[in-house]
Amino acid sequence: MYALKNKKFAYLFIAFFIISNFLWNYFFQHKQAFLDWGGVTFQTIACLTSFGWLFATYKNDDGKAKKFWLYLGLGILSYIIGILIWVFYEFILGVHGDTLLFPKIFWIGQNGFYFVALLYMMNVVKSKLLTIRFSFDMLIIMAVATTFNWVFIIAPLLKMKGNPFHLVELMYPILDLGVLGGVISLLIASNTVFNKKTLYLLIVGLLVQILADTLFSYLSVKNLYTVGSISEPLWILSLFFLALAGIYHETPSQVKHKNDSQMENRFFVRHSLPYAGVVLLSLYVISQIYHTAPVVVGLFLTILLVVLRQLFTLLENDKLVSELNDLNEQLEVKVKERTDRLVETINQMEYLAYHDVVTGLPNRRFIEKRLSRAISNHHVRSKKKIAFLLLDLDRFKHINDSLGHSYGDLLLKEVGDRLTSSLKPSELVCRIGGDEYGILLENKNEIQIEKIAENILTVLRKTYDIRGEELYVTPSIGVSIFPEHGNSFESLLMKADTAMYKVKEAGKNHYKIYHAEMDIEPQVTMENALRKGIERNELELYYQPQVSLENNKIVGVEALLRWIRPDQGMVPPCEFIPLAEETGLILPLGEWVLKEACLQSVKWGEQGILPIRIAVNISAIQFQQNNFIEKVTETLFETKANPENIELEITESVAMGSIEETLSKLQSLKEMGFHIAMDDFGTGYSSLQYLNQYPIDHLKIDRSFISSLHTSEKNVAIVKLIVLMAKGLNYKVIAEGVEDDSQKLFLRSIECDEYQGYLFSPPLNRLDTEVLLQKQLTKK
Repeated sequence: MYALKNKKFAYLFIAFFIISNFLWNYFFQHKQAFLDWGGVTFQTIACLTSFGWLFATYKNDDGKAKKFWLYLGLGILSYIIGILIWVFYEFILGVHGDTLLFPKIFWIGQNGFYFVALLYMMNVVKSKLLTIRFSFDMLIIMAVATTFNWVFIIAPLLKMKGNPFHLVELMYPILDLGVLGGVISLLIASNTVFNKKTLYLLIVGLLVQILADTLFSYLSVKNLYTVGSISEPLWILSLFFLALAGIYHETPSQVKHKNDSQMENRFFVRHSLPYAGVVLLSLYVISQIYHTAPVVVGLFLTILLVVLRQLFTLLENDKLVSELNDLNEQLEVKVKERTDRLVETINQMEYLAYHDVVTGLPNRRFIEKRLSRAISNHHVRSKKKIAFLLLDLDRFKHINDSLGHSYGDLLLKEVGDRLTSSLKPSELVCRIGGDEYGILLENKNEIQIEKIAENILTVLRKTYDIRGEELYVTPSIGVSIFPEHGNSFESLLMKADTAMYKVKEAGKNHYKIYHAEMDIEPQVTMENALRKGIERNELELYYQPQVSLENNKIVGVEALLRWIRPDQGMVPPCEFIPLAEETGLILPLGEWVLKEACLQSVKWGEQGILPIRIAVNISAIQFQQNNFIEKVTETLFETKANPENIELEITESVAMGSIEETLSKLQSLKEMGFHIAMDDFGTGYSSLQYLNQYPIDHLKIDRSFISSLHTSEKNVAIVKLIVLMAKGLNYKVIAEGVEDDSQKLFLRSIECDEYQGYLFSPPLNRLDTEVLLQKQLTKK
């Protein structure tokens, strides 16, 4: 509590005080008046100094012992008052102070306040004192102390008839016995309140006080007490010990736990006190009667041995109890550590159960729980809506296929970060799975919902920098609203998915709010219908002409798969091709298309139609099969088709798979005689380094570039660059989706080789295609 310099000052002051007191008594030993005044002055200074230090301790302490220091200080203050009263009568009024009752009352009050202070501390540590062992130890010690007090002080005082103040002086030994009981209590149980030095200084100070009082009472009984006797310096010394205890006092948080050796010392002192009392009392009894009864000596030795045996037994027991307590504490620490680890593990498991590992966003389970709670809390009459947005990343699979899943994961996390930062804290973003995200909006009207969807589109359209690669990803968003579109998570998710599917059909990169006209046939039903359609020959090939820009002659046709359902008519390819790829039906479909195209090539040759190139689309799943080359070889063998009349179209995503494997397969196909075309060029992530190595004959410019030539200068520049690059690599270029003369004229101006689109002809069935080819043959 006090700084080190205050402790040094205290020791220097006490040393200076003792030396000054000694020198005063030495130089004025023959001058009684100076001795009397000096003694009073030194006592007063000692009392005032000790009271000041204890009062400062009281002011700075905020623990359980605060009032204890106050009572000690009041005891010293009572002692000062007694001295001042004695001085007034002795030196001013000339009345002999030793015959006065008034100052003695205040001196006895000092012990009274000490006793009250100790009673207060006994109440503080009562949990450690309310034991049978402590009670018996206290009774034994107090019985011994009371016996000696009775024999040497109390009984003689009661027999004194000439001293009218002997009843007052009886309070000294009685209160000293109370103070002794308090000291024993401090010694046994105060380790939770006082530190080691404070405790020892308190005990020594109080024991010196008891010793001084006992000597005073004993000398008074023997009529030997005089002013300046040994009791007075002992009283002063006890004051300094108590004051130093206050200086060394620390708050409970600063008290350090005792180590094992200190604990053993405290056990030894605590257990030895009652036995030491018994031994002392036995020695006194023996000294009184051993002349008449020598046998008591043997009895004493026997008692002493029994006492020592019991003492060491108790010490061993306490040591075992202490070790057991240490083990219990260690066990509690380990249990707490394991409990904390278990709680941490449970928290982590709960976090993982409701959060996505890749993005760190809440997962489907979390948003399902949150949406259910929002629906249950929604007021029926509220004009505000609850909206669920389902967001899917367009062409994300191409990034995974071309750059790898590590890039895909980083992109997913970046998308999640952008969504979170663009929305308010009350607007929940989660990852549903794959490249799909869910967004929950509460208390919004339809205008606010549309504004948020448009903002999301703007934010996610910006370029992504993933490990130095610039990636462009657009979102397709479907929106469903509670309560109009459903009253559960599953129903709202299904409606949002339907709306998102319609966005995909309309060209992606936008949002739509669900309405009833969007309902489509369930996927399972369509899958079953497609399987049956394959068995029932409901599939047919249509052919779209590929025309030379140089002479406007048909130089090839692209075989396009069509599904004609008896109950519904023609099913758009955008509805059943993705389903076929997802379910694996694309493999038998792809084999059927190639076989039909080969057979048709042979038939047209037999009909006398000039040799014409038939382009066949090869899906990524089909191309990646290990037996793809074998399947193509078997098809040629069965159909007897000329591979020089067949062109196989692969997409950029197929080409950017395993480079070595792709190159090997393309080389094999080229050696067979097939033409190779790269379809949808410009929409993927081709590397020009590998593109130069592939045995490609044609590059097909995707229709998305052609359709926006009149609105986008960037697309004009891109198409020019593709044609220029293809010419440099000695590839021919085919433009898809040409629908007006301006597009055709532009393509001819940049020396594009061929085109296909509705400007010349839509896809035709076999018969109409044959009629068109026959017309060209007739004109020739």
